[in-house]
Parts: sequence; structure tokens; C-alpha cells
Amino acid sequence: MASLTGVGVQIPGHGSFTVTAEAVHMIDVFGGTLHCYQGSAGCRKQGLYFSRTEPKKYLRCLLAEGPAPGFETEIALSVSHNLAPKLDGAVLHFGNYNKMQRFIWLSMPAVPGHPCVCRRSIGAPAGKRSPCLDDSGVGLSDI
Repeated sequence: MASLTGVGVQIPGHGSFTVTAEAVHMIDVFGGTLHCYQGSAGCRKQGLYFSRTEPKKYLRCLLAEGPAPGFETEIALSVSHNLAPKLDGAVLHFGNYNKMQRFIWLSMPAVPGHPCVCRRSIGAPAGKRSPCLDDSGVGLSDI
């Protein structure tokens, strides 16, 4: 289970979330940049995705403690405009889930209702034939 200790991250105009030490470490391993965004697909109406590249329009997040403690690479986190209001109080983690090592939102208190089982999608169910992003093997994508 995640240690839940980590770095506080401020989203300008939208509250804050926590990035666990495990997630900070993996962002460092992947080059120091992570973009979190919301898109289509998944078993719910909106899929939750992660990219190592930043798109043209995003909100750059501010690490509450400056550079991540213990890491030489500067960590740069950004979120899409449509995902930002949903992340207040959320916890971002990296771990082994459903036989895949991946980033996961452990909690998203600002989103009503239960997340999908694999925590890859949010919102109302999209239907029985909607693909699970874990079954599809979706990992980091570069936008």
C-alpha cells in the first residue's frame, strides 16, 4: 500500500493534491515531467490518462515544497483544464495494480460516486461493451 507521504501540489485556481513518494520517484525516473489529463474511453464516460509530454494548453502545478526532496531532477507536473477541478484532495500514486505498474489516482474526493474497479475511468458507466483501459494495456502515452 502507498505510504501516502509525499509532496503537496497546488493547482492554480483549483485546490491541491498529494503525490506519494512512489509517484514522485517514478516521475523522476521518467524524466521529471508528468501530465495528467482526462479523455474519452474506459468503462466510464471519462478515462484518466498520463503523459510524459505537456500539451499546448495545460495548468502547470506548483510543488508545495519546491523541488521534490531527495531528487536531483526538477519535477514538473501539469494537469488538463477539464481535470483540474476534480483533483482537489486527490492522491496520485504509482504502484502495481491489476498486474501492471502504473500511475493511479488512489482517491478523488471531488468526484461524486465510486470510481471504476481499476480506477482508470470516472463518471457514469459507459456501457457493457466499453473497454477497460487495463484490459487494453493503456499505460503512459505521449500527446
